[in-house]
Amino acid sequence: QVSTGWPQLDRLLYGGFSRGELNIFAGGSGSGKSLVMMNIALNWVQQNLHGVYITLELSEELTGLRTAAMLTNMSTKDIRKDKETASLKIKMVGKKAGSYQVKALPAQSNINDIRSYLKENEIQTNRRVDFIMVDYLDLLMPVSAKVSPNDLFVKDKYVSEELRNLAEELNVLFVTASQ
Repeated sequence: QVSTGWPQLDRLLYGGFSRGELNIFAGGSGSGKSLVMMNIALNWVQQNLHGVYITLELSEELTGLRTAAMLTNMSTKDIRKDKETASLKIKMVGKKAGSYQVKALPAQSNINDIRSYLKENEIQTNRRVDFIMVDYLDLLMPVSAKVSPNDLFVKDKYVSEELRNLAEELNVLFVTASQ
């Protein structure tokens, strides 16, 4: 078990998340799924884990800005005004932490696009990831079956199975979200 960094959630999960499993946060639009995922990712980075946050909805810039705000306790407005201070604060956190890469992929990407990015990231960093966050499941398409994008239940079933298989194959912590 790997702690989420939140003792109350860890108790409900009998210690935290496990490698090789798919964990899904479900909620309505604007309910905070992405923010929960970002916070857990940053908690794992502070546990010296290495990971990627794949966004299929927001830009890398906005996702990175939100992450920087969480790390520095600065507002996004203040970060834009004083990039030097924000950068210094992030470097200070980074000295005693793991790593975190934000990558935007287009909506309608699939598991092979994610796998390809992970391999590219591993080659560039010379490091395998400990965790993967995908924001979010509903925007992925399955590889294993031709499914109409309009048949959301069936599409998401196949995508979920593929994501779980990837988590198991790579033996990583894996978190995604769904509306």
